[in-house]
Amino acid sequence: MKRRDFLTFKSNSENLLNTQFDLSDKKSEPLTKKEAMHLFGRISFGNDINVINQITGKTPDEALLFLLGKKDDAIVDGYKSISWLDTQEEDPLDGLPLDIRFEIEGKLSARFRELKDWWLQQMYVENAPFQEKLTLFLSTVWCVEFTYDTLYLMPPPLLYRNNAKLRQHRIGNYKTIAKEMTLDGAMLLYQSLNYSTAKAPNENYMRELLELFTMGIGNYTEGDIREGAKVLTGWRIAAYKYQPAPNDPFNVYFSRNDHHKGAKRVFNVNFPAIDDTDNYEEKVKENEVYRLIDVIFQEKSKEIAKFICEKIYKFFVYSSPADVDYDLIAQMADTFIKNDFELLPVYQQLFTSKFFYSEAVVGAQIKTPPEFIIGIQKMFGKEYKVGSTKKSREASENLEMELFDPPNVGSWSGYHSWISTTTYPNRYKYAKDYLSIFTDKEILDFGKKFSNYQDANVLLSDLLTYFFPITLSTERIERYKNVMLNEIPETEWANSYNSSSAKVVAGLRNLFNEIVLSPDFNLC
Repeated sequence: MKRRDFLTFKSNSENLLNTQFDLSDKKSEPLTKKEAMHLFGRISFGNDINVINQITGKTPDEALLFLLGKKDDAIVDGYKSISWLDTQEEDPLDGLPLDIRFEIEGKLSARFRELKDWWLQQMYVENAPFQEKLTLFLSTVWCVEFTYDTLYLMPPPLLYRNNAKLRQHRIGNYKTIAKEMTLDGAMLLYQSLNYSTAKAPNENYMRELLELFTMGIGNYTEGDIREGAKVLTGWRIAAYKYQPAPNDPFNVYFSRNDHHKGAKRVFNVNFPAIDDTDNYEEKVKENEVYRLIDVIFQEKSKEIAKFICEKIYKFFVYSSPADVDYDLIAQMADTFIKNDFELLPVYQQLFTSKFFYSEAVVGAQIKTPPEFIIGIQKMFGKEYKVGSTKKSREASENLEMELFDPPNVGSWSGYHSWISTTTYPNRYKYAKDYLSIFTDKEILDFGKKFSNYQDANVLLSDLLTYFFPITLSTERIERYKNVMLNEIPETEWANSYNSSSAKVVAGLRNLFNEIVLSPDFNLC
């Protein structure tokens, strides 16, 4: 796997280009502080001094258990802070007068903004077990959009429910995720399954299930799509007021008159015709929908395992399409299959391997917009607000990642696309704007979080290790030292700091601005 410089994308570790890695070569030694920061930065957002101190000295297995928890650990309960999660509106495109339509669309848009703010807030405030980075990963695979089919707006309560399911299964079973997403309300609307009938089966979801969500192009036929679409007919979502809702609002239900009861054949497996006695929600769900997913995973297990493990690799290790290590992907895929598509064993294999902590991996990944903007807040320990206005959403969107609204069902392209002549200056703009909200006292207090802050050399070393994933050159360290000292003699640093000297504050401010301006601050 090549490691590339952030701007030039040329290898700065040529000796590692041909190194062969084996994920069975497990790291059992306790984590150094630098290794702890690397692990936490890939599993969560940025660094957090308190968390880093807690996992430094633990083995990778121990640290991973602390950070990820167990499958049955409690998940975030959004109902505590969102008031409209059970509130339905009329369908704004159902022939309503324009003024009423615009009023409803305004409500949906306002709730959508609130939902994005909520998720970014969860990323910032989360504690162990850490859930949001893994949820973000799954949401980049199982994409749904707030704005879709040009005019349609997805009801935000459905987006929340979709997100909650992904969070619930963040370290669970991928086959179970496929079953949950197939009958998810947001997905039914987004992929038009909500309108699929026996006479006119809609093939959108079946195609994306195979192409984007499980196995990739080239592993199925048009016949598999056509026949699978028949299996999935008849499922509906009560997304709006005055629509049938057998149980709770936004409830997915089965319309037996719209289900294709005839025989189907997918991946050479027969689905026999059913009669009216079997054409009921629970039977169709178990005997056809869930069986369809089971058949897909049974017949295409190797293809699915490689496809999903490649996505895991690109998201958590290195996102360059040209530099995927397919030998490592094969090892992960083998673990995935042996554990019946449980995600946690794959994460454990990857995050406890010596490969993951190698020089080839550390500092090789470009931060996504949420990683950048939430990460800087975690690093400094202060939320990005101007007055009462939270700025994370504005920043993430101007860095070209709008949560719950990817550019298409294929997700964000990532990798080089995160950095452009527009987004790179914006990264610096938002980082500098964020630093400007700190008072002089807060700047000094932040420095005091590090041991031996009264020793200029030790403090600088700790700060550079904390903010940068890679080792800096002697020349850069010396330049940063001159910026921080701000003409204060080294022998006077402790006295100047303890007396809250304006020169110390200015030196630290200038140092932090220099750090966030640096290209490798955008790496993790």
